[in-house]
Amino acid sequence: MIGPLPSPRHEMFAQAVASGMSASKGYALAYSRPRDGATRACAARLLTDANVERRIAELRHEAAEQAGASLRLLIPALEERARAAIAAGRLREAVDVLKKLAGMSLARHPRAP
Repeated sequence: MIGPLPSPRHEMFAQAVASGMSASKGYALAYSRPRDGATRACAARLLTDANVERRIAELRHEAAEQAGASLRLLIPALEERARAAIAAGRLREAVDVLKKLAGMSLARHPRAP
């Protein structure tokens, strides 16, 4: 873990890119500049900085771990809710809950073409 970057602008850029923002938007945000060709070029250059690359990877890894932890809590709760709905005869509710679970499962394990 390398932690936050020494430059606040580089850190803001890394956080923006790690959160899904394009590099040029992240650069424009971090440096308070309009998006143009120069911004895109500078963003591309900053993406090649080894420390920035590592920080983006670290932030993405942390986000993935948090999402996994959330799913580990959510899935058993939804399974229990579906069982309770089935036991109570509320089949439509049970089907809706099971659809949510199936969607989570498909998102984690997409079908092969």
